Amino acid sequence: MNFLNLNYDDFSGLLSSLENRTWLFYAAIPLSIGLFFIIRAIQLKTKWSFLNPLLIPVILIIGIITGTGSDPKDYSDGTFIISWLLEPCIVTLAIPLYLKFALIKKQAVPIIICCGISVVISFILAYFSCHLIGINSNMIPTLGARSITTPLAMDVSDRMGGIGSVTACIVCAVGIFGAVFGFPLMKLFHIRNPKAQGLAIGACAHAVGTSTANEHGETQGAYSSLSLIVCGVMTTFLATPLFMMLNFLDKIFNW
Repeated sequence: MNFLNLNYDDFSGLLSSLENRTWLFYAAIPLSIGLFFIIRAIQLKTKWSFLNPLLIPVILIIGIITGTGSDPKDYSDGTFIISWLLEPCIVTLAIPLYLKFALIKKQAVPIIICCGISVVISFILAYFSCHLIGINSNMIPTLGARSITTPLAMDVSDRMGGIGSVTACIVCAVGIFGAVFGFPLMKLFHIRNPKAQGLAIGACAHAVGTSTANEHGETQGAYSSLSLIVCGVMTTFLATPLFMMLNFLDKIFNW
C-alpha cells in the first residue's frame, strides 16, 4: 500500500486488519517519535554531530526488528501517518526561503548554475559508478536521482526506468550521511560562507540535510531550502535529456 496516496478504502482496510497486527504495529509511532526526541536531546547536550536524530533511531529500530524477529511490514504500516505527512512537511521548507527571498533574488543566476551543475554531476557519477562496478543499467536512474527529496526522486526514477523503492532508500541514506558529515566536511575544507554551505547541503542532502542546515543558521537553512527546490525541479526537467545522452554514450562505447 502506498501511504503517500492513502484513500478512504485503503484506510478502512487497514483498520479492519488491526486484529492481525503484532505489538510492533502499535508501538511504531511512539517508538519512532520517542527515539527521535531522546537522541535529539542527547545530541543538543553533547554537541556530537554523529548522534543524528534520524540515523541513530534507524539503527536502533532495525536492531529491534531483527532482534525480535518481527515483520518489518508491521512497522512500516504502523508509521503510515508519518509517511503520509511527508509531502506536506516539505512545504514548510519554503518558510526560510521566503524570509531570505529578497537576498536570494539578487543571486538567482549563480544559484541556478550551481544547482544545474550539481544535477549533472549526480547523473554522471551514477553513470560511471554503475559501469565501473558492473551494475545493471537500471541503477543509473535509480542512483541519479539520489540527491533530491524522496517524492520527486521516486517519480524521476520510475519515469526513467529505475527502481523507485530502491531510490527512496538511497535518498534517505544520502540525506542522513549529508546531515551527519556535511558540515564537518565543509569545516575541514574551510568552507565558511553560510550561503555556500546551505547550497551544498540542499543540493546533496535534500530535506534531511536542510533540517540540519536550519540548526546552523537562518541563512544556511534558507539557501539549503532553495537548493533543494531548484535541484528537484531541474532534475525533473533534465533527467530525460541526461538519460538519453548517457544511453547514447552506451551505444558509442558498447558498454
